[in-house]
Amino acid sequence: MSRLSFRLKLLLTMLLVVAGGGVATLLVTQQRVQETFEHLYQQQFRRQLAYFSELQEARLEATQAQCLKLTQSEAIVTAFSQPEPDAAKLYALASQEFNDTGGPRRSGQRGPAAIAPRRDGVAFYRFVTPDGKAVLPPEPPNTRRYTPTFRSRLNNQATFLASAIAAPAVQQIAYMSMEAETDEFGTNPPGPLRPRAVTKGPPPPEEPRRGFQEVLLTEVLSADKTKTLGAFLLGLPMPDLLPAPAPAEKNTPGQPAGIRAGMLYRGRLYANPAIISDHAGSELVEALKLELGPTARSEGEFNLTIEDTPHRVFFHLMNPGSFFPPAYQVCLFSMAEAAQEKYSIRWKIAASSFAVLLGATLFGLALTHQISAPLKRLTEGTHAVAQGNLDFRLPVRSKDDLGRLTLAFNEMAEGLALKEKYRTILNIVADEKIAHQLIHGNISLGGELREISVLFCDIRNFTAHTQNMPPEAVIEMLNEHMTRLTGVVKAHNGVLDKFVGDLLMAVFGAPLHHENDAENAARCALALTSARTELNLTSQHQLAIGVGIATGTVVAGCMGSQDRMNYTVLGERVNLASRLCDSARAGEVLIDEATRAKLGARARCHPKGEVQLKGFDAPLQVFRLEAVDPVPPPV
Repeated sequence: MSRLSFRLKLLLTMLLVVAGGGVATLLVTQQRVQETFEHLYQQQFRRQLAYFSELQEARLEATQAQCLKLTQSEAIVTAFSQPEPDAAKLYALASQEFNDTGGPRRSGQRGPAAIAPRRDGVAFYRFVTPDGKAVLPPEPPNTRRYTPTFRSRLNNQATFLASAIAAPAVQQIAYMSMEAETDEFGTNPPGPLRPRAVTKGPPPPEEPRRGFQEVLLTEVLSADKTKTLGAFLLGLPMPDLLPAPAPAEKNTPGQPAGIRAGMLYRGRLYANPAIISDHAGSELVEALKLELGPTARSEGEFNLTIEDTPHRVFFHLMNPGSFFPPAYQVCLFSMAEAAQEKYSIRWKIAASSFAVLLGATLFGLALTHQISAPLKRLTEGTHAVAQGNLDFRLPVRSKDDLGRLTLAFNEMAEGLALKEKYRTILNIVADEKIAHQLIHGNISLGGELREISVLFCDIRNFTAHTQNMPPEAVIEMLNEHMTRLTGVVKAHNGVLDKFVGDLLMAVFGAPLHHENDAENAARCALALTSARTELNLTSQHQLAIGVGIATGTVVAGCMGSQDRMNYTVLGERVNLASRLCDSARAGEVLIDEATRAKLGARARCHPKGEVQLKGFDAPLQVFRLEAVDPVPPPV
């Protein structure tokens, strides 16, 4: 990543932000769709519960009152007060209250229309004793007798019914299956208890009926209301578990598609097989067992995949507080529509995200070009300045941050050019080595003792040679002469101290020290004479020079006033080098004893004996330098 260009990094960052936004939008939208459908299904389930409760209340309101009226009648209480309840009288009284289709008698009206909008009638009714045993009506003549199996099933729940009758409530609602193997109250044969006509041949087998019924238990109390004499059980068919679809309204969705309902009772699901198959029902029951848990929750909801289709499952306890086994209304909502909607939204968001990503790519390319192009030019400018092209300038094409950065670069380049100009001028007026040390602060103001070699070079007979020359010609001649000699001094690690007219002063060993400063000075002096000789071959001015060298300890440093200072050296050795230069003839190089000692045996010198020099009390030993042998190669 670090090797990628800035433009590519910026573009990738933009694309990642756009892609991340698209993914986040997709996740949030899918979650919102899921929540919307779950909320819609929850509302539908609540509407279904409300519908069932209203229908149940409408069905039971008159029926409960009719059952209380029946069980509180003097005739029923008298029939139950006998040692053996009078079954014939009990069922005769019940038949007077309920017609053949199960509707209560009210104002001469027959049928169930008086109690509920359904016309299914009463499924059955039974009388039971306080110990829970069923009181069967007498078998009329010319009817099929009750089989022993049927009679046994009538009493196999006696203990359970006895406990229910002993409960404090006078009336309780229970739910039961109409299948023979789970029959709670001995309701087979199906339908209201009526004698069957005699038929030829053996009686047909008792076929179990698939379905579910609602049972109303009403206790029969003694006249003083202190003793329970028995109970009356009235079975009513269950209404539809699903309400009719809501009428279509403008901009209002109707009932969600894919709703399936059933009843969970004693670990079994009772539903129309055409709506919920046996395989799907078994999966649903297992999931409901896990959700209900040991505490038997009263209601809840969860997600479940059945037959490869996601569903939302709702369950609600239909008989809370009842002594009878709990019965749950279960509603199964298919989430296929939600999945399809999420799939459709996923592709729509993906398509829109791709379009946005493509647009962001094009916009990012344009934007990154606007950013990277000035940065690229700045990089090129930086390299140009680093290579010494201080005249390089960048065009300022905007007033934003990049424009201000470009302007700052141009100002920096101008400042560097000005500083370089100052440095060049400083190198012209002072030796570049001294200038470098001054710029970097390596030379402190004041002086220090240094051991150096000092060289003076002067033109012989300069006054006689230039007395008839115009000033411009003299300056031109000196510039030509000094330019050539200055190059020789620099080539031998010498520092040009100053020019005084036709005189050149060079220092070897200050401000930078070398191990062979005396040798550098000697070789430089010989090279100066050779350079002047070569220059005479091409120049119109034939000049001769004399050179003097002295070695020893001097004071070196910046000297002058507070406003202007020069780096120079002072001391007796400096004066000696100047006097040796004055004494040298044309083309001659004179050195002192200290310099000859520094050169050692490699210096080929001719002693000139003791010479009395101006400014020195005693004569000094002077040598004429002829040559300096090269350093022998290592053995």
